[in-house]
Amino acid sequence: MGKWLIEFVLVAVGYILSYTLTLGFVYPLQKIIFPENALLASILFLPHGIRAISFFLFGIRAAIYLLPAHYLMWYISVHGADIGLDSFSPLVSVLGCMIGYLFFLSIKNLLPKNILEKGWISVVIIIVLSAFFNSFGLSRLHFSINDFEQLITYFLGDVLGGFICLIFAMYLWRILKNTKFR
Repeated sequence: MGKWLIEFVLVAVGYILSYTLTLGFVYPLQKIIFPENALLASILFLPHGIRAISFFLFGIRAAIYLLPAHYLMWYISVHGADIGLDSFSPLVSVLGCMIGYLFFLSIKNLLPKNILEKGWISVVIIIVLSAFFNSFGLSRLHFSINDFEQLITYFLGDVLGGFICLIFAMYLWRILKNTKFR
């Protein structure tokens, strides 16, 4: 139980911090640079990287770890700001990412072993696959069936945010690994 609690706290704190950074830094810049773009989809959604890394590290348990943080941030940012996003959005996001992860597991054996030895490549594949399923689910939930612009916006925001988050996590890991805590 202690290991699961630590994993849950790490995932929740990572998700909340990345979401806060996205809300406080990325969204205001997006509003200035792309004022015509709806703020329903971020052009750089950093929490998607946390979702992909969580599924890579913890497997299906990541869905359980992510859901409370998703709903907390949905309640604060969407419900609190009276934005008309559906209350099923966090569930659709977690399920979309889980489907992407399960799809990755199904094709994992088809990939060359030297690619899978580098964990970051697996995370990149999970980022792209889960971004596809997440963007499809969210665009169907929030918009009409023919609104491909929102589907592409969700997808690109998740992929770009996932890459940036992964790069940041890799550098953070390197710094922590090389730091001597004495």
